[in-house]
Amino acid sequence: MTRMRPASRKKSYLSQTIHGYRGYASSRIARKTDQVFSEEILSKLSDTMATIGRMRRLAGGTLAPDAIPSLDALVQSVDRLSKHVAQTEPTDDMLLQTLEEGKADEIVSLDSDVMEKIGNVNQALSMMDLEAGVGISSDELDSISELVDDLADCLRKRSMLIAG
Repeated sequence: MTRMRPASRKKSYLSQTIHGYRGYASSRIARKTDQVFSEEILSKLSDTMATIGRMRRLAGGTLAPDAIPSLDALVQSVDRLSKHVAQTEPTDDMLLQTLEEGKADEIVSLDSDVMEKIGNVNQALSMMDLEAGVGISSDELDSISELVDDLADCLRKRSMLIAG
């Protein structure tokens, strides 16, 4: 009986969280994993945009004037991220090079970080959405923009590993 190498915690988490996530053991599996991962991220970014849209509608007249530019900037940032994820295609050469260099665990780690960061963004927005009657401040939106910037950094690092 062959012994199987235990999957990393992060890979196990991602496999349980994202249907079809299988890691980066080969370039064929990596390509499929990237596809399901990207679809999951795009879905979560769509949720982000929906929450922002709902906040904008519900806050309407109670939205502080100084918060409007911050909210608009947040929408633009999330939209840019969505486009980046949708346009990032792993190249066979980069996938093969990354796997040959033993960086599969690094991609899994970045995937885990991305999921955590997008979860933090959506959780923070949901909390603000629940408190919409209290008012939304530009400081709160700026702190969420920082979370989105962190998410963007992770996605860029990931793109460099899989797409060059």
